[in-house]
Amino acid sequence: MGDTTVMEKLVSLAKRRGFAFQSSEIYGGLGSVWDYGPLGVELKKNLRERWWRSM
Repeated sequence: MGDTTVMEKLVSLAKRRGFAFQSSEIYGGLGSVWDYGPLGVELKKNLRERWWRSM
């Protein structure tokens, strides 16, 4: 399995589960910009908190 196949599957999973959405699908904007979904915001917050506590 190539790297692009893995990345496509990962992006597809993130979109289906609500972690990230391509901005162009939501707002009709640029195709290379991504927005965090509700779960993506929580994941980012948890990662930041754990990183902060480790420092």
